[in-house]
Amino acid sequence: MKVTMFAAPFGQGGQMHIHCRRYIRLLQLTGCEITLVEHSGALSRPLPGVELRKYPRRMRRLDALVPVLSLLHKRRLEPILRNAQADLCHVQWMDDRVLDVSAAGGRPLVATAWGSDLNVPAQASPKSALRRRIGAALRELDLLIVDCDDIAETANQLAGTKVPTATLPIGIDTTLFQPNLPEERRRWREQWRIEPDAVVFLSARQLGAIYRPNEIIAAFAAMPASARERSYLIMREFGHGVGTSLPKLRRLVEELGIESRVRWVGSMAYEQQPGLYVSADLTVNFPQMDAFPVTILESLACGVAVLTNPLQAYQSNGVAPYLTFSREDSLLQLSATMAEALDNLPALRSQAARGREHIVQHFDERVSAVRLKEIYDALLLRLRHEAA
Repeated sequence: MKVTMFAAPFGQGGQMHIHCRRYIRLLQLTGCEITLVEHSGALSRPLPGVELRKYPRRMRRLDALVPVLSLLHKRRLEPILRNAQADLCHVQWMDDRVLDVSAAGGRPLVATAWGSDLNVPAQASPKSALRRRIGAALRELDLLIVDCDDIAETANQLAGTKVPTATLPIGIDTTLFQPNLPEERRRWREQWRIEPDAVVFLSARQLGAIYRPNEIIAAFAAMPASARERSYLIMREFGHGVGTSLPKLRRLVEELGIESRVRWVGSMAYEQQPGLYVSADLTVNFPQMDAFPVTILESLACGVAVLTNPLQAYQSNGVAPYLTFSREDSLLQLSATMAEALDNLPALRSQAARGREHIVQHFDERVSAVRLKEIYDALLLRLRHEAA
């Protein structure tokens, strides 16, 4: 099978976003032939067996000239699609590119929704131009891949009709993300000057405002002093600037008087991230809205318990029994959950170990690759029957 994959129009450090790299990995595991179309500013290195193309610049400053731009994008994309001769086109992240690819004849047309691409327009006014464009893009799809039931319902709401969907959380390599990494745990803790017997909370997601890093910091500070004195909070630094400011977050830590208990972690290679997880004892998750985050899969795969607010998206995929939910979505309840976890570590570690078994069985990348191929095959079969 030949697939033309359109990578998300943003990445990290000029490189293709890790979610797109995960999807490329799934396609490679299935044996698909891949044409990868990246956004024009990407600087990704060549990938074995992957034919690279660049997406035409969208010239967003001219977005008001929709008819003119649509014709321009159509003419620029048609040669890419014609040369690829793919069995289907797959767009990562729901945006205007879905409309571009559809207009250029890219069929069958599949897209993967990541969460914010649908959750943000769903909160906008019905008259919002963004909301209208995303609704139109959803109606162009032959199939939308989602990672939880909640996002499928949001897609239907935005499209004003039922969107054909399939559920597939992005798989991870559970041989890379695994709990038996004692040397990595020791090394990271030594580097951060954290005692071996201290309890470490990890905020593993980016510092974008949607993930409420300031509330996580405040929740840690709100724990009783006796709890803070035997624990640390690790904050990842990537993604700041999306509604947040790293200097302001650092000032908040100082104002709350907890700078000696907080550690900041900069960017790191993907292959080093399992060491980050196993250095911690508990992962803290507290977004405003969400789909089904890969960080939950990664954390449980590393045997690290997850403390989270109770969002509807987390009730999918059979993972809820392995998560520890705050009683409600509030800073004080998150703080209480964190404090209680300190006295319940053996049970939480046992819960996380059972969670790892679930992740290995259902969300290892090899399992997800098989599922992705089944989704593609079912789509092509359905369209052939409809055309007959």
